[in-house]
Amino acid sequence: MPVSPKIGVGLALAGVLIGLAVLQASSSRRPGPAVQSYGTTYYNEEPPFPPVACKSETEILGAIGQVHAKYDQFEGQSLTAFEQRAALLKGFPPLNIEKLYVITEDDQLRNGEMVLFIGLKSGCVKTVFGLSAKVYQEILGAPKGA
Repeated sequence: MPVSPKIGVGLALAGVLIGLAVLQASSSRRPGPAVQSYGTTYYNEEPPFPPVACKSETEILGAIGQVHAKYDQFEGQSLTAFEQRAALLKGFPPLNIEKLYVITEDDQLRNGEMVLFIGLKSGCVKTVFGLSAKVYQEILGAPKGA
């Protein structure tokens, strides 16, 4: 059966348009930063803000002392175990740090409801975040009220 000229032109035009769409999609840049539940992923380039100056472990320990804080410290195997429990129980991503200080109590009225995490890598602060004390205790596996 012969193909009608209109159908042939329509198929050719559809092929050209699909080809152009594929070409444009393959040559376009990936989307900008994706904000996810645990942070922002940058696809095209580095974050648009300058790196933060290094806050050393000495400065952090000095600040902890100024507010008369009680804290837990994790490094080596204890840090690895903590990260694994946090990932297993709460789905946390790896912290990619060498040492972790967890401020559990201080003069700034945390009242034991929140804890502050300070992660260090290569002697500098890499990450700081807070969680509820309840979540922290669950990750530690400590009984309630401990």
